[in-house]
Amino acid sequence: MRHSANSPSFFQPKIRAGNLSEDDIQLGLQNKCLNESYLYDPRVKDALLVVGEEILDRTLNVDELANKVLSFHTYATAEELVLLEKIREKIRVYHFGERHIKKPCGATINGQVLRPVDPSISYRRRNFCELYELFCQLQKLVLNHSPLDRDRFIYKMQWLYYSGQYHLCVKLIQSEGDRFEKDSTLYRNYLALSERGRGRMKAFYKIIEDTYTSRPYGGSLVSSRSTFKELLGDNKLIEILAQFHSSDEIAALRESVKQDKKHKEAFENANQVLAKYFREQAVGTSAA
Repeated sequence: MRHSANSPSFFQPKIRAGNLSEDDIQLGLQNKCLNESYLYDPRVKDALLVVGEEILDRTLNVDELANKVLSFHTYATAEELVLLEKIREKIRVYHFGERHIKKPCGATINGQVLRPVDPSISYRRRNFCELYELFCQLQKLVLNHSPLDRDRFIYKMQWLYYSGQYHLCVKLIQSEGDRFEKDSTLYRNYLALSERGRGRMKAFYKIIEDTYTSRPYGGSLVSSRSTFKELLGDNKLIEILAQFHSSDEIAALRESVKQDKKHKEAFENANQVLAKYFREQAVGTSAA
């Protein structure tokens, strides 16, 4: 779901919430191809990301981890073992090996080079969707194990919030948050958002005021843009932030949110254009 090779996906909240649809996945795959040989069309090659080797590396890593758990099955439940076996089965469906990843896309028949009309890996949408469904099941199992280290605490907090489990998110932060004081601004933001999610606006404003009076992140509100990105129309919230931050800092927050939204929309629009182009190429080839 990335829009560029070195940038995090704009879809992380949706991914963790378990709300990513097959249509979302299909759209995300439109600008991904297997290897450089698929960059044959000068009209779209600059829009495609080569991801084959990364997929293979991740696949082999997941397969190895699954094998280790299955080998030490005494420490896993039957439900976990079945789930891991399903994951291992699904990741082996496509391109399970370096030879498949590096295979040229073209085939020469009677002296003519034939290539796929659609160079993207969107044909794998069903496979990725099935893997995503298994990921959601695994995520729930893993995050319900105790004790939680820092990374799993943050991950579980985000999962609970983005999936709308506000009461459980509040309960988690209240019981575990004090163990991770260095991340207090982060978890207090999710505490505030969860209180807002369950309609406790007074508590939301109080937590925000208590948190931002100390100007966390050196006063950079941009660092908290994921917290405020949907809330910039809340005048009372802006009034609270304005007590401790300059108009320039608030303006920078608004601009960063605007740019993130613009980039996400550009990614979606560009991939829709790619999908349309590939469909038209397929129709043209069939007609010929």
